[in-house]
Amino acid sequence: MRVVTALEMREIDRIAIQERGIPGLTLMENAGKAVADEIMDCFAPRRVAVVTGKGNNAGDGFVVARLLAEQGVKVIVCLLAPGSELKGDALANFKRLPERVQKIDIASADALAEQLSAPFDCVVDAILGTGVKGAVTGLFGQCIEAINACAAPVVAVDIPTGLPADGVAAGEGFAGPVVRAALTVTLGLPKLGMVIPPTCAFISELVIADIGFPADLIGGGRHPINLITAGEVAASLPARPFDGHKGTFGSALVIAGSRGMTGAAVLAGQGAQRSGTGLVFVACPEKLEPVIAALLVEPLKLPVESEDGWRFDLKSLDGLLAAAEKMDAVALGPGIGQIKATRALAAALCRDIDKPMVIDADGLNCLADQPEAVRERRAPTVLTPHPGEMARLLGVSTKEVQAGRMETARRAAKQFNCVVALKGAQTVVALPTGEVHINPTGNPGMAKGGSGDVLTGLIAGLLAQGMSAGDAARAGVFLHGLAGDIAAEESHPRAITALDVAHALGPAFAEIEEQS
Repeated sequence: MRVVTALEMREIDRIAIQERGIPGLTLMENAGKAVADEIMDCFAPRRVAVVTGKGNNAGDGFVVARLLAEQGVKVIVCLLAPGSELKGDALANFKRLPERVQKIDIASADALAEQLSAPFDCVVDAILGTGVKGAVTGLFGQCIEAINACAAPVVAVDIPTGLPADGVAAGEGFAGPVVRAALTVTLGLPKLGMVIPPTCAFISELVIADIGFPADLIGGGRHPINLITAGEVAASLPARPFDGHKGTFGSALVIAGSRGMTGAAVLAGQGAQRSGTGLVFVACPEKLEPVIAALLVEPLKLPVESEDGWRFDLKSLDGLLAAAEKMDAVALGPGIGQIKATRALAAALCRDIDKPMVIDADGLNCLADQPEAVRERRAPTVLTPHPGEMARLLGVSTKEVQAGRMETARRAAKQFNCVVALKGAQTVVALPTGEVHINPTGNPGMAKGGSGDVLTGLIAGLLAQGMSAGDAARAGVFLHGLAGDIAAEESHPRAITALDVAHALGPAFAEIEEQS
């Protein structure tokens, strides 16, 4: 799904009205209906307060108020701007409000707080739309705080008032004030500030409403910035024919582990095993095999020779290349360590394995000083760095990576000619073409050691089933984050583990297939 800036959304709106002949009143009616329908579905309200400004966002709010009143809901409209300041479509919908909708002029935040102290099933924020630049001050800013202090859940029309539609400049923090909505019903397409840090933290539940924009204006084609959706992921997953067997669904090789890092191999194996691939092989230094075998039942274990038996080195090369030759995809890196001999092996494997590959963790660290090994690969490749690993790959600071996550991921994807999934809050998947795809799933509880290893195995398993590198990365990060969300609901974000995330992958697959 395309993600837009405020300017792009205004241009879509202009083309729809001026060039395609769709009346603005029609779009506003559709917008108000979409919000009213969500309110009825989510809250089944009896009393609702609608707080309005004076622009088109207010016009949408007036439609919400009218449609709710027509369904028997008692509605009050709190006007932060007098009716005399309204114009255009907003004025037309203000005049359509029925008599039973109480209209109250609000002159101060205290007056609004007094009105909102009454029991409401929800409060509708229809004050300001996507045109906000900088902090909201004056009466509107003070009223944001009054809305946030009320007891009722808040529904934002298009965007919470005060939230910059384009986010904030790289490296800048943002404190608001912003309406803290329990539900945001955005119109047409998601706006950039809703899906990237730090401003995305102000978005709780997001619903994207179709209000009648022509399909060619909002979808289709390739876009610079996109939001990964459940429907997209479900559609990209390979079919599972009724008469399929384990060979039908591919084989994945996970090259992982070193002394003290057996858990990384186990977790990556779990991720691959739960991806739907038919066969998973975990290659490890030979002395680790008894420990990994005790913790990992289904995947086949491939103990590999090395000089000391605890860590991979160039003595492991022939065995690993022979194993990879029989596989459909390979995962390289979790827990392999970074000693000089392992770094040499990682570069050789990267160059010599011509199968789709996902490289993560120590695999990336081993290649940081020999990046040409990645650039020279001809088979599909996915890199899954966290910000520190990305910084080492590009020779920049972690702060620089975090200050411009989309730009950094794009740069790496082009530089290494591969797909890059820059992990973190709202993981960014970048393609060599310059497209970026933002992942909306996941939660802070997943910031635990081992979580990335599960993702590595999952993406490898999806690659083994024949998915393209881009599709496997998008599906992998979405499902991984969704599994983390499911695990957090079943337990608590503080308490979930990487293994909990792996175990929740089955419910995550079920959820996206049900949604689609």
